[in-house]
Amino acid sequence: MAGKSSIDRLQPMVKSYIQKLLREDRLTLDDMLDDIRARFPNEKAPSRSALGRFRQGFEELTQKARQQREMAEAFVGAFGEDASDKTGVLLVEAISTLTYQAAMGAHEKDDVTIAEVTALARAAKATMEARTMSVKERQTIEKATRERILQEQAAELDNTVKAKGMTEEQALFWRQKFLGVR
Repeated sequence: MAGKSSIDRLQPMVKSYIQKLLREDRLTLDDMLDDIRARFPNEKAPSRSALGRFRQGFEELTQKARQQREMAEAFVGAFGEDASDKTGVLLVEAISTLTYQAAMGAHEKDDVTIAEVTALARAAKATMEARTMSVKERQTIEKATRERILQEQAAELDNTVKAKGMTEEQALFWRQKFLGVR
């Protein structure tokens, strides 16, 4: 496996500046190098090839992020604005996918640190907790909905029993047949 990129070894402020230039996407590699050398004269500038490789990786990353955002917007549009449950499930799935991708990326590196492993373990645990919470929340909502519907049906049946002058035996029959009440 390849070692750490020369750009990754730069001072954080230099690396952040390079990322800013890449986000702006208005300079050629040579112009970027000239700008970096002018702004940080005391820092060793990366080679043109290192900057080119970093740009490719950065563009792939931003393309993936753009695709994720477009997919999320499309799903939210399909679900409607008031679809928090479905979008929540989608969010958990997206986090699961990103956690998996991060784990695979760490797996491909030769020098995975304890901090990276710990961060991945926390992310995996948080993802599993989010899945569990989402299922429990859906079950709670479904139970509350069932109870509310049964109450509404029972009230409607009581009104019908009174309005139609049914006997208690007839009312009991309908309660058992439609509400499951004994």
